[in-house]
Amino acid sequence: MKRITKKYTLALVGWIIVVLVAILAMPNVSQLVRDKGNITLPSYVESQQASRIEKKANGNKSVRTYTAVFNNNGNNKFTAAQSKKITHKLSKLENKNSLTIQKVMSPSENAQTKKQLISKDKSTQLAQITVNSSGTVSKQVNELQKQLKMDGVKTYVTGSDALNDEFTSVTEKGIQKTEVIAVIFIFIVLIIVFRSPIVPLISLLNVGVAFVTSLSIIMNLAQKYNFPLSNFTQVFLVVVLFGIGTDYNILLYNYFKGALARGMSAVEAAHDAQRHGGRTILYSGISVLIGFSVLSLAKFSFYQSAVGVAIGILVLLMVLLTLNMFFMETLGAKMFWPSKISGARGKSRLWYGLSRSALAYPVVILAIIAIVGVPFLVNSNTTLNFNNADEVPNSYEAKKGYEVIQDHFSKGMSAPVTIYIQNSKKLDTQSRLAAIDDLTQYLKKEPGVKTVASATQPGGDKIKSMYLKSQLTTITDGLKTSSKGIQEIKSGLNSANSQLTSANISGSTAQVQELADGTSQLQTGAQTLSSGIDQYTSGVSQVNSGLQSASSQMPTLTSGVSTLTSSSQQLSSGLSQLQSQMTALSSQATQILTLLAASGQDTSTAAAEMTQLQGAIGQLSTGSSAVSSGMSQLQNQIPTLTAGMSTLSSGTSTLVASNSTLTSGGQSVASGATQVNTGVQEMNTQLQSMATQVTQLQSGLSSASDGLDSLASGNATMKTYLDGLRTSYVGNTFYLPKDTIKSSEFKPALDNYMSSNRKIASITLVFKGDPNSDKTSKQLKTIQSDTDARLKHGVLKNATVAFGGQTSENNDTRKLANGDFGRTALIMTIGIGIALIVVTESILQPMTIIGTLLLAYEISLGITRVVSKFVLGDALLSWNTPFFTFIMLMALGVDYSIFLMVRFRDETDHDLKDRMLNAATAIGAVVISAAIILSGTFAALIPSGVTTLIQVALGVIFGLIILVIFLPLTLSSLISLTMWHENRMHRTKKPDKNIEQVKSSDDDDDKADSTK
Repeated sequence: MKRITKKYTLALVGWIIVVLVAILAMPNVSQLVRDKGNITLPSYVESQQASRIEKKANGNKSVRTYTAVFNNNGNNKFTAAQSKKITHKLSKLENKNSLTIQKVMSPSENAQTKKQLISKDKSTQLAQITVNSSGTVSKQVNELQKQLKMDGVKTYVTGSDALNDEFTSVTEKGIQKTEVIAVIFIFIVLIIVFRSPIVPLISLLNVGVAFVTSLSIIMNLAQKYNFPLSNFTQVFLVVVLFGIGTDYNILLYNYFKGALARGMSAVEAAHDAQRHGGRTILYSGISVLIGFSVLSLAKFSFYQSAVGVAIGILVLLMVLLTLNMFFMETLGAKMFWPSKISGARGKSRLWYGLSRSALAYPVVILAIIAIVGVPFLVNSNTTLNFNNADEVPNSYEAKKGYEVIQDHFSKGMSAPVTIYIQNSKKLDTQSRLAAIDDLTQYLKKEPGVKTVASATQPGGDKIKSMYLKSQLTTITDGLKTSSKGIQEIKSGLNSANSQLTSANISGSTAQVQELADGTSQLQTGAQTLSSGIDQYTSGVSQVNSGLQSASSQMPTLTSGVSTLTSSSQQLSSGLSQLQSQMTALSSQATQILTLLAASGQDTSTAAAEMTQLQGAIGQLSTGSSAVSSGMSQLQNQIPTLTAGMSTLSSGTSTLVASNSTLTSGGQSVASGATQVNTGVQEMNTQLQSMATQVTQLQSGLSSASDGLDSLASGNATMKTYLDGLRTSYVGNTFYLPKDTIKSSEFKPALDNYMSSNRKIASITLVFKGDPNSDKTSKQLKTIQSDTDARLKHGVLKNATVAFGGQTSENNDTRKLANGDFGRTALIMTIGIGIALIVVTESILQPMTIIGTLLLAYEISLGITRVVSKFVLGDALLSWNTPFFTFIMLMALGVDYSIFLMVRFRDETDHDLKDRMLNAATAIGAVVISAAIILSGTFAALIPSGVTTLIQVALGVIFGLIILVIFLPLTLSSLISLTMWHENRMHRTKKPDKNIEQVKSSDDDDDKADSTK
């Protein structure tokens, strides 16, 4: 006795040490759940591939994207001043504490962002803010709210990370409420059951030690070894440990109390309770342990996180079967103070009546159960809610911002899909941009799509100038203008050709030839004139000398005058001829110069020469006039020469004085005539060459006119072709020249939708409807397959394409949860079934138990769905409600089954029916008490405010109520049917015995007859 007491005293000391170590080693549970408690998807799903590509696009840095929501008090439009203030606030965002700004997409950044980020009613504006994920979400959100806060404008910061962080906060507060409510409820129920305040304290102490120890183990494993963890791990650890821990304690304490009532000492009673009650607890606990442990085989980490409960159950079993022993051995009957120990066992009238009815009418009872369960089984496949935002109460800021987005934009704007395209080569080329644009336009036509934005359509709409239709329109307009110009040019060429034809170039060249001949004669006459003048001046000099000796030289004078007169007449005649020819020459030269100027020839040199010639002739004319005047005077004075010798002497002196002028004039005439002849000859040569060129020009003009006709015809043909091309599907083709792609105007679009190395592009897709709905999920699946098919044979066929964003993650979660739930449920069912086979040493009983548990699950889930819709206002069950409801009912329901079947095995003094009836009557009170406590523990989840926890609580409570009713019915019906089958087999063998008896009777009769 002392040895046992000493052993469990050491157990007490050991658990005290374990609890102290667990408390000291406990990490920051709240922060750990925030960091690692969110749903983690496997690396192979598409949304996770997209996350890795996003990280590469941001320079291998993990980032978070928040949505800043600016609302002008409902539906009031923002003023220009308010919009300017929002832009200013966004541009002034600073890197502070854990906030490192990577990129900000402002609603007023450009025309494209205005279309995307400003609501139609102009009352709400959004901004996308990308930051490094180095800091905690709560700190980053608080810092952003602080910097963006404005008077008169409601400002929210939301996004998937912000909503998940708020959900963690809600869950954490819900856990705190659950723990307090559960402890108070259990304490009150245990006082009612045992009528003692000591039993509840000891029970809660045992469960508390198990909870603290297992929580520390789980959190340390999660921190150091990435043990699967979720937001629900702690809360379900609380309800399961406190729920089944209390159930196990009730069973153990009942055995202990019964042993004390039979007169055993405290140590003996504790040992007896450990041997009998402990065996049941081990059977039940190991079954539950197996049920939760097999969840480690799930692929979904969220489902795997329930394995933490298995650790809690393992620790719980060790605590209950060791630490409990210390208190039972030490306190004995005092443990139940102030109530008295009695030998009467609690009996359940409810289970007695249910079991008796099932034993009497097994087929009827099973038929009724089947009828009740069929409607729930038929409607079991229903739509679930995968919108985690619904888990967050409307009082939280991120949830408010989320609702503002859904109110003023399409619902899909709250969770857009981002399509990432990763390529080995740069994507900012004409062909690859055209492929991206083609995909963008293709996605717009998909059902349920609201907008699609990419580098080629940053505002979600086409930029017309980037497409062949607009570009071909410009070209065809140019061709139309070109055709008009060609007609004008052709008309001008025809007019020039006509003018050249009418100009009579050949006649003009003949006149120039005559002019050239005349200038040659002029040059000869001018030279003769110059020679005559020389003779004349010589004669004058001689006359002047003779006059000095008039008397002696008079005959010579007379002869000289005659010669002079003759020379003067020749001069006068030459001058007259020269003047006549010069007049004709001037007229012809003027015409030729005019014609040359009209044909584009340079006439400046010829004009200058003609002007010089005319000047020389003018001087010659002046000199000849003076000579003629003098000669006339000389002839008139010859008769009186003798008398007027003195006058003649004076006149000859004057003539001598004029000789130099006359000589100079004659030389000028000769020189001018030579220049005129040279110029005219050169002009004649050029004009002859020009005549040939004009002929060639006329021929060229004719050819040019024919060429313009061909060009006009070609333009018309090209315009017709391009018009057809423009109006065809090709007109929608994206095209940008290389220079435009590299331009500063196009750079902002590339920066927003491509990585810095231009090898990763993104396309943002917004759905019309709720992005978390089942309908949108189906649409997304279609879009994913269509996108792969669209890019399969193009320039991006080797690119990696992945859909990211919250909607994509929800879709992957949906596929993974739905697929893994069936697989996990099957594994858990098989594990529990094997455990039941070992415990019951039967196959039919485990099958009946599992069937009862599954039916209870389906019915409870159906009832929960109805209550949630009409009472809670949630038309759909949360996506994880079926999973948690299933594992809780399967794990906890198997406890009650084992309680009953172990008690059934212990009843060995009666037949099967009596054994089942006695077992049901005896264990019913324990099961009902346990179900009440477990239901109350789960009911403590309802005040948490978390939709999933509320629905799971309702599902488990309804399931436990159903199990309390169904278990004695189904198992008793099974026993009754088993006995009926055995009796039938027994009756089948009775005729053989009767035959033997008849034979024996006949033999006796024969013997009697022979005796007679």
